[in-house]
Amino acid sequence: MWLPEIQPRSGPTTQRIVEALAEAIAEGRLEPGAQLPPHRELADSLGLSVGTVSRAYSIAKDRGLITGTVGRGTFVAAPGDEAEDAGGTLDLTQNFIRWDPGESVARLLRAALHDRGDLRTLMEVYPDPAGRPDHRRIASHWLARRGLTTPEEQVVITNGAQHGMLTVLGALTKPGDVIATEHLTYPGVKTIASQLQLRLAGLPMDPEGLVPEAFDRLCVTEKIRVLYTIPTIQNPTGALMSEDRRETIADIARRRNITILEDDIYAFLVDRPPPPIAAFAPERCYFVTSLSKGVFPGLRLGFVVCPPGGAERVAGMVRTSMLTVSPLAAGLGTGWLEDGTADRIMKWKRTEMRWRWQMASQFFGLDTGDTHFAAHLWLPLPSLRDPEELVARVRERGVLLAAPEAFAVDSAVVPRAVRICLGVPITRARLHQALQVIAEALEGRSTPGQLI
Repeated sequence: MWLPEIQPRSGPTTQRIVEALAEAIAEGRLEPGAQLPPHRELADSLGLSVGTVSRAYSIAKDRGLITGTVGRGTFVAAPGDEAEDAGGTLDLTQNFIRWDPGESVARLLRAALHDRGDLRTLMEVYPDPAGRPDHRRIASHWLARRGLTTPEEQVVITNGAQHGMLTVLGALTKPGDVIATEHLTYPGVKTIASQLQLRLAGLPMDPEGLVPEAFDRLCVTEKIRVLYTIPTIQNPTGALMSEDRRETIADIARRRNITILEDDIYAFLVDRPPPPIAAFAPERCYFVTSLSKGVFPGLRLGFVVCPPGGAERVAGMVRTSMLTVSPLAAGLGTGWLEDGTADRIMKWKRTEMRWRWQMASQFFGLDTGDTHFAAHLWLPLPSLRDPEELVARVRERGVLLAAPEAFAVDSAVVPRAVRICLGVPITRARLHQALQVIAEALEGRSTPGQLI
């Protein structure tokens, strides 16, 4: 166990502990990721009060020397792993999930690159626009765990899911085509539709998501080119579609000759998610996922599973839009899929989001009996509460929320709700602070100051 040198010298005991910690890290006696003793254990060993050690750890954390997670412990921070500014604005409009602050991203990257014998090829050779065969093969094996037994030739590697959606819609549509989707949907598809001059048609939803009967009726009155849907942890509502409904939608698409673009990016948050719609209609589904939510947003690695004959068209759009995805990023991501690192990170995030979802549920009095633990919370507001007013009130205290207009396909039908992204704060304590600000604003309490 690490023990600081605290012989009498100038300065209070708390500061001497912090200085000893900084020296041990600088000299390499404490490596990044090393676990430090619990507060009480260190206090007992040094004959100090728990409060003294806690204050020292708090100062060291503010200086970026250490990180900590409630329930896991305290760890030495890695150089280059940014600590969150405890006094800064929290942007809860961004839907990503922080990884375990006790783990070093820098060390993970070093380990991933250390034993690779193909670095020169990754750095110097242009791969096929669809991706290197070995990367596509690893992705195909990983996707089989989602119920998609797809040959590697039908997998295209993209620069994240957003890029995957752009390549699919760019390959399949022409200006003026109609894309059906949930009436509340991922804002990124609205941006893509605008760029490609496509028209979005919103479909009614219920607690399971997209209503199949509404989709069938729309096919009678509109010439639908593609159905874009998020059946697993829908964004923004968090709905989880049943297996029966997925099969029904696949049957409608087959009968109406509609292509489906299925967004599966949040499925890793569900222990045993239902099979994708693509499993019921593989001949007409383009299945899109990525490692942005489950592993790291900065990795920018996505996968498109195409129906027979579709991969070449999507790969052509990859070539047009960016020539090819970085083979180095593809090598890192698929390497983590192969060696189990990605599974470990996803498992940690899945567990962490359950804690955070339960915390949010308690703040807002939500029923968690039939809850799907999402990375975001779609919070309906009381009838007299204006979403824009709430967004403005919490912004004054350093918390940013996404207003409902961002998700509405039809600007004339905008619900009273806000989306709260629960994975952004690096600690549960910071999330607790942000949720407290939102709860106070909902109750109409005064705003005493900024988020602290």
